Amino acid sequence: MVRNKYPVHTTLSSDAIKVLDRYEKELGAKNLVLEKALLSLDKGRFRSKMDAGNLQCSIKRISTGIVGLDDMLEGGIPEGFSVIVTGPPGTGKTTLCMQYLMEGVTKGEKCVLFSFEERLPQLVQQFMRFGWDVAKYIDDGYLEVFGMSMLTFEEITEIIETYKPRRIVFDSLNVFSNPENFRNSGGWRSLHRTIKNRNITSFLITEKKHGIETKDFDEYDFLGDGIIFLDSMQLNDIDNTLTPVMAIQKMRATKIDSTPQSFRFGEKGIEKYRSIQKSKVLQNKIGNQGNVSPYSRNEPGY
Repeated sequence: MVRNKYPVHTTLSSDAIKVLDRYEKELGAKNLVLEKALLSLDKGRFRSKMDAGNLQCSIKRISTGIVGLDDMLEGGIPEGFSVIVTGPPGTGKTTLCMQYLMEGVTKGEKCVLFSFEERLPQLVQQFMRFGWDVAKYIDDGYLEVFGMSMLTFEEITEIIETYKPRRIVFDSLNVFSNPENFRNSGGWRSLHRTIKNRNITSFLITEKKHGIETKDFDEYDFLGDGIIFLDSMQLNDIDNTLTPVMAIQKMRATKIDSTPQSFRFGEKGIEKYRSIQKSKVLQNKIGNQGNVSPYSRNEPGY
């Protein structure tokens, strides 16, 4: 009979000790029982355990707070998704993300904004421009805003684990590193795992030097569960005025129409959101692709 090399020192409950006593008769020593249990547990963490019977088939969707946008997303963003909000400068990326956060805090959800290039007073002014009482939600503990943030990935992870938000915005990812290096960085992968494990729905702002008509995707686009592209376009041959447009280029688990949709900035943020008729100008710009998303099921970004 093999005996244990070291004595057992535990603070197990009396019920657990009874279990050990029962298995000791089969294995010969309490230490062997514990060793086999621990080794089995350690191996189990490398196996993907899935109980199909307990999986929820329905997808819970999170409202964006944008009139019409939720309708284009079958009711909203699937909960726990990380969505890339991208486009050239001045197209409304930060406004859209702030509106998304305000939709959350008005529903009693904790939200966090990490801004890496704007100071807190400047951010608050942007919120107040649309009549959003951001100070109230900060005082009430529903909103945390980190302006001109110099936080590391580890510090951001600690904030998330402590504050436990339901919605997060990062503005913008380009500050951390180039797209080519960001996706594989250990700090981001660890932070991303925390966000996913906590089922947090996040918006990640990125920057583009080209417009929506250019099919050129970076590594940020591929790491997201969805992509919302904001831009300004000339919509017809008569009027040269540039109109703000938005396109859902990718959204997993969602039937989408990738045709650009026009919108406007109103007193309460982004208001109008409607499909636009394809003029010759627009057809030439987007290649007359119809409703086909550049991220089909055969593409690596799907």
